[in-house]
Amino acid sequence: MKTYLNKILLLGLVIGISCETEDKIVDIILEDVGSGAVLRTRDETNNLIFNDETDAFDDDASYSVLLEAQDVEGGDLLQTVEVFVAFDDNSDNGPSMSTDLVSLQTLSASDFTNGERGLPVTTISYTADELIATTGITESLVIGKDRFEFQLTLTLSNGEVYTSDDVGGPVSGGAYFSAPFEYFPVVACTITESLAGTHSYVTTEIVPAPPGTDATCSGSATGTVTWTETDTAGVYESSDMSFGQFGDCYVGRGDATGNDIEIEWDCTNLVPDGEVYLRDGVVIPDDDDEDAELTYSYTITDVSGPVMTIEFSNSVGDRGVVELTRENNEDWPVIFTANNE
Repeated sequence: MKTYLNKILLLGLVIGISCETEDKIVDIILEDVGSGAVLRTRDETNNLIFNDETDAFDDDASYSVLLEAQDVEGGDLLQTVEVFVAFDDNSDNGPSMSTDLVSLQTLSASDFTNGERGLPVTTISYTADELIATTGITESLVIGKDRFEFQLTLTLSNGEVYTSDDVGGPVSGGAYFSAPFEYFPVVACTITESLAGTHSYVTTEIVPAPPGTDATCSGSATGTVTWTETDTAGVYESSDMSFGQFGDCYVGRGDATGNDIEIEWDCTNLVPDGEVYLRDGVVIPDDDDEDAELTYSYTITDVSGPVMTIEFSNSVGDRGVVELTRENNEDWPVIFTANNE
């Protein structure tokens, strides 16, 4: 089977694909090889959202994939598709809940219908309750960033069997096949409250970018940073991504902010997204004639009540550690305590 799919890979590199439609390309490859089959991903919807306040998945939490079967006879060799599921515990706290793969469902050819492209299609869809029952995990111990693993086994009527072990990158994730035979939907988190506000910081262990930046740092900074809500829940504009580090190290540079930089609350993490732009060493609001752009990284190391400790750095080497106290001494969401060392 691996030989068949390796041939598919090689043929896919040789055929002049720019002049052919996606369907025709797959037909040509399968016909030339004389064997092989794919289960192509036509659509995927991950709605596995967990609420850390209720310790339960949202009522409509589910996962689904629209599959399309194709073989050398246009899908006529399809016999069965077995679906297996496992749970991957990505938490560092307490005993692992990870499970081995177990059988979830077996589909027969009759479970497929003729799709718009003349090939057999079907949608596999599972609620969070079904996945919990099958894997045997404890729902209340799930956290955001855990994930489920799905493995598919395709059996043809001629006896050939295909799994994720039989495919390479261009077959599993390439534009013409998109047939991984495996899926890893990550559990997302309900946005339970707003993190917007004006928060106080004490920044220490400040280090400037490498020599040549004319930086003079005292090594610490105090002040406030304002996180402002955007049109997207859980995404915030920040008045200073560096928590005072720019002001401590670079005279006249300005705060690390701009129109294209935001912070996203992503389950247990705060994820900076976008760039801070510089021109002649001074922060500018957008990328109009910038001569440098910086991205940021945040790692939460401890959360205790209203105080969150974050190690931060940017792409040129500035870094520091900040103790960020939430406005009005309000506790940070408990989900962030998953980062406590």
